Amino acid sequence: MSNGGTKTVWAIQHVGHEDLGSFEPVLKARGFNVHYLCSQYVDYADLDAGEADLIVDLGAPIAPYDDKNHPWIPYELEFIKRRIESQKPLMGICFGAQIIARALGAPCYKGDAGKELGWSKISVNEDGIKTPLRHFDGELTHMMHWHGDTFELPEGTTLLASSDLYQNQAYSYGAHVLGVQCHPEITESKLNLWYDYSAADLKDVGTSVEKLKAAAHEYAQKLTEQTALFLNEWLDEQGF
Repeated sequence: MSNGGTKTVWAIQHVGHEDLGSFEPVLKARGFNVHYLCSQYVDYADLDAGEADLIVDLGAPIAPYDDKNHPWIPYELEFIKRRIESQKPLMGICFGAQIIARALGAPCYKGDAGKELGWSKISVNEDGIKTPLRHFDGELTHMMHWHGDTFELPEGTTLLASSDLYQNQAYSYGAHVLGVQCHPEITESKLNLWYDYSAADLKDVGTSVEKLKAAAHEYAQKLTEQTALFLNEWLDEQGF
C-alpha cells in the first residue's frame, strides 16, 4: 500500500468507535497515509506483515483470548507474530497491547482488580523515563483507562509504566514494539462515541456518563498535548 517515499500506517480496527483518535493528525502531519483494516473482515493470509511502515493495533471491548466467540482473533494473532518478526514498528493500544503480549507468548486473562475505567494517573518507571513514555507520567497528565482484561509481562520485554490497579500498563519489546494498556489516543469528542456502548461497564465500576464527561472535559486536552509529544518522539526513534 505504500509506494516511493510515501509512508503508510495500517490501523487495525475492531469496532467503529475506537480509532486512532489524536494519533491521526500527528501521523498525517508527518506524511503518513492512514489505512484502517477492520480485523473481522481482513484476510490476513493475503497481507504482507512487513509491508506497512507502521502498524497500530487498536482497542476493543473484546477479550483477547475469546477465540471461540471471535474466530478472527487467531488470524490477527498470527499476523501480529509475523509483524514482530519483521522488525518493523508496531504499537498496540489496550486490546492491541494484549494481543501483542499474547503473540509474545504471555497469557491474557480477566483482571483480578476488576475493570479499570476512567481518568487516573500512571507512574512511568526508571526504564520508561528514558523513553517517550515519560510524557505520560502522572506528574504531567491524567490517563484514560477502559479495560477489564490484562496480561502477564512477556518474556524479553521491558516494563515501562504502571497504574495503581494494574502493574502492566506499558512495555517495550526491542526497539520496534510498544504495548500500551491505557488509552493515550482518546479525545473528549471521540470519547463521546464510547458512552453508548458502556452502560454495563459504568455500572460495574459505579460511575456515570456525566462523571466521565466532566473528567474528560478537565483532562483530555492535556492528554492530547502530551500524546503529541510522545508520538512525535517515538516516531523519531523509529526513523520516521
